[in-house]
Amino acid sequence: MTTSDQQTISLTREEISKLLQRFTDAQRRSDVGALSGLLSDDFKLVGPLGFVVPKQQWLEQFHAGALQIASLQLDEVDIRTYADAGLAIAIGKLTQAATYAQNRSDGRFRVTLIAIGRGVTWQLAGAHYSPIAAPGTPTPQADARNPRPETN
Repeated sequence: MTTSDQQTISLTREEISKLLQRFTDAQRRSDVGALSGLLSDDFKLVGPLGFVVPKQQWLEQFHAGALQIASLQLDEVDIRTYADAGLAIAIGKLTQAATYAQNRSDGRFRVTLIAIGRGVTWQLAGAHYSPIAAPGTPTPQADARNPRPETN
């Protein structure tokens, strides 16, 4: 027998999965309009080197063509939902082939995505990308000539 809470959690996970799929698809297409609607007004992205990019600045990278994504795959996603609080957290692995300002920015990252419920709609309020390394394994530091560290 399925309880109402279990049904809500299941439905919320399905909604978040669809949100994440729309998010990755919109990035692949550089669809600024779709991305804008998927992100809360106060969305912030924390990049793999610790920089913080607010929504409008992140969208501008797509609009100006500075960020070009050739391929993007989000998998190994674990979604935790807190429907009663209007909150969901997804942790997964993101693999991308991309360029930023005509420099390669390919990589594999562990990503944490935070979604908030706005009535019947879910939006992403935050994203955090980090290099993937085994616990206790130091990651290479970026230097002035190569601002993006290599990832596993």
